[in-house]
Amino acid sequence: MANDGRDLNNQLEKELRDKVLKYADLKDIPAEELVEIARRLGKHLKDIGLKTTQIRKFLDWVRRIDGQFNKGKDFNKDSVILLKPKLAYSAGREFRVKPLMEVLDPAITAGSNSYESFKKLLALIESIISYHKFYGGGD
Repeated sequence: MANDGRDLNNQLEKELRDKVLKYADLKDIPAEELVEIARRLGKHLKDIGLKTTQIRKFLDWVRRIDGQFNKGKDFNKDSVILLKPKLAYSAGREFRVKPLMEVLDPAITAGSNSYESFKKLLALIESIISYHKFYGGGD
């Protein structure tokens, strides 16, 4: 019975990952579905004890890249894909980041197709942080 909680967590993470995987291009995800994924993941991350600062570090990387794109004119898919190893490094240092990585890994791929898709990725991460904080996640 000790694994029941972890099994439920794995099930939630898989369900949210599958929702993201439905979209080969993140620009196609409806805002309502993006918000629902963020709400559920934000709560889950709070429940497992992930600190807001650990999500914000990743958001900072994404915002830095966004600043390099000059409103989409200089969009570079490779820069977006290279967010994956940064997230993997964080997950390797802190096991509580792994659920975030499970969902964001396919979102990064789907968010690398265009600047419009990248902006949806940015909105997803910002929304996750918002809901994490809403549900009582701390620093």
